Amino acid sequence: MKAGNRNILTISSLAVLAALLAGGVFFAYQQGYIHDIIETVRSDISPLLFIILMIILPLVGFPISAFLIIAGIKFGILLTFALWICVLPLHTTITYTVAKYLRPLLLKLLHHTFGYKIPAIPKKNQAMYSFLFLAIPGIPYAAKNYLLPFAGVSFRYCIVMNSIIQSILGLPFIVLGKSGADQDPTLFYAAILSLVVLFIILRLLKRKYSNS
Repeated sequence: MKAGNRNILTISSLAVLAALLAGGVFFAYQQGYIHDIIETVRSDISPLLFIILMIILPLVGFPISAFLIIAGIKFGILLTFALWICVLPLHTTITYTVAKYLRPLLLKLLHHTFGYKIPAIPKKNQAMYSFLFLAIPGIPYAAKNYLLPFAGVSFRYCIVMNSIIQSILGLPFIVLGKSGADQDPTLFYAAILSLVVLFIILRLLKRKYSNS
């Protein structure tokens, strides 16, 4: 398939998904489900317990987007973004430490069991590789955090690139939560549109620098 056709297909698919999501949220709002969820989040979840769970559960694969949406409902955009900025380097430090410890065992296992050797990434390419890998849509947050150090990327690139890119990617989910809390359809559609735009921009950047 040609690149132009792939772009059209990607944009069309995103538009359909966004429309379906918007329709589902509108239906839930009409039925009163959104109001019930928001009240539960605001009143029944301890802030301290929520922050602890936000630190621990994404390390074992729980979707970080769910925490960002709920935090957007509970704390608002600015406080949630500040929390997100603090959590990101903490997650990166923990996953880097775990991956660094397990990497020799994994390399030995792959080599002796399957005859496979993970290729080393040259230091001069680590910044670009980190950016391209983190910009790939669809790979879970936890997987990205563990796989970068598994591939031999240095800690400084892991923490800097992850903090920059994931903070930007997480912002629309925070805005989604806030739009639900305020029951503001304009804010909701702005968040959906920003997700679509970010997805397209990252795909274009990845394609450009992967081929350069």
